[in-house]
Amino acid sequence: MKRKRSIDTALRLAAAFFAIKFVLDMVILCCNPLQRLFYMMFYGDILRDQKLSAVSIIFSAVMLVIALLPKSILAVYNISKKDLQKQRGLITIILTAAFSLLSSVISVISAPILSRLTSLNETAVLSILSTPRAVTGLFSTAATIILYCCGAIELYNGAEQPVYRNNCSGNTDSENTLS
Repeated sequence: MKRKRSIDTALRLAAAFFAIKFVLDMVILCCNPLQRLFYMMFYGDILRDQKLSAVSIIFSAVMLVIALLPKSILAVYNISKKDLQKQRGLITIILTAAFSLLSSVISVISAPILSRLTSLNETAVLSILSTPRAVTGLFSTAATIILYCCGAIELYNGAEQPVYRNNCSGNTDSENTLS
């Protein structure tokens, strides 16, 4: 069955949401005036002169890429397909769930590692920046929901692909496999 343009639009929106999440998080991590604004909003003048080191920025960026890239690749891969298949819909749903779990595991594992790599003040700064980064996480959540929905639509409306191909010469009847 041929895919409708609305599914492609939804997948493009999911890919755009992942890109927006990445760009906004990188702006939050790298822009010192914006960081100072967040310090003032949440904690006053306590950490006004504290800056993030290159190690903490690079580590945070790498963890962000590892968390977002698999789902982004899945969205772009599904954009490239022009038909609907039940198996691809099921695989999309399963991989989206697996990649979401991977993202959560990376978040849990990276926090203690980053606290050991940085000073106490930098850990406080990263904690302050986690609040606006949680807001940008809504883009990632929306994109994940879109991937689930597109996978479900493809699973429900997709054409059934045979599990194996019948390569026997002369036997084109799919109902009669014993002859």
